[in-house]
Amino acid sequence: MIARDGSSRPPRLVVIGGCGRAGQALAVALAEMRSNVQVLDINPAALDALPRDMVASQRIQPRVADITLPSGLRTVDTHSADAFIAVTGSDSVNALAAQIAYHILGTPKVICRVDDPAKRDMYEKLEITAISQSDLLMNMILENF
Repeated sequence: MIARDGSSRPPRLVVIGGCGRAGQALAVALAEMRSNVQVLDINPAALDALPRDMVASQRIQPRVADITLPSGLRTVDTHSADAFIAVTGSDSVNALAAQIAYHILGTPKVICRVDDPAKRDMYEKLEITAISQSDLLMNMILENF
């Protein structure tokens, strides 16, 4: 694969925790960018919503797993992934999974959705990138105001 700077680099391996709307959209976008994407969710029905063609071609690899457990994150290659992204509907699940991925499994880049500003600041101090949907929405509105 040729990167934007003209160099060749191997595809990234990205693990996504949570297969709701955000997780599905991220999985598709990253797979289209030629990343290898592994998606974890505790609910098998949520994984069924992933595009069948991308799953069949293994561009997206779904797995049923509890991301709040190290054993759940080990069902895929989280320990050797380039990034782990937690986007479930629960701040506490996202934060716990992000800490496991970063501090226990050693994933170098960890991003989690956390909407509580106090918690977001705390996780930033733990070297985990915390993204707030409400802050993103507010910034987009203010940029267009």
